[in-house]
Amino acid sequence: MQELIDRVVAATGLSPETAEKATGIMLSLVRNQGDKNKVEQLFAAVPGAAELASQHGGDGAKGGGLLGMLGGGLMGGPLAAVTKLQAAGLNMNQIKTLGKETLGYAEEKAGKDLVRDVANSIPGISSYL
Repeated sequence: MQELIDRVVAATGLSPETAEKATGIMLSLVRNQGDKNKVEQLFAAVPGAAELASQHGGDGAKGGGLLGMLGGGLMGGPLAAVTKLQAAGLNMNQIKTLGKETLGYAEEKAGKDLVRDVANSIPGISSYL
């Protein structure tokens, strides 16, 4: 995970602490919104992903919180994650860069097909990547 965090720092200009938190929020969104079987496969191929998602997760759960209700549970996860990322100090460009770096890293570790399947299983995520 440190390699991914370092890449996020380099690409976004965030501090290492903020990059770690932001990466954990992104991974939590994937874990909570993605197809469970595919996410398990992905996280098995990306050591440390599950731990980081657990450490910084919470606001991307299906139907969770006000944004989850407003989004009808469909876009609520990505919207809640964006809100949490913005609260951590990221702007929209940094959020998109975070998404691209995370996907690129995951593709290197788990393969393009699995990452595409996971991303496609998360409603509304494409507009943030």
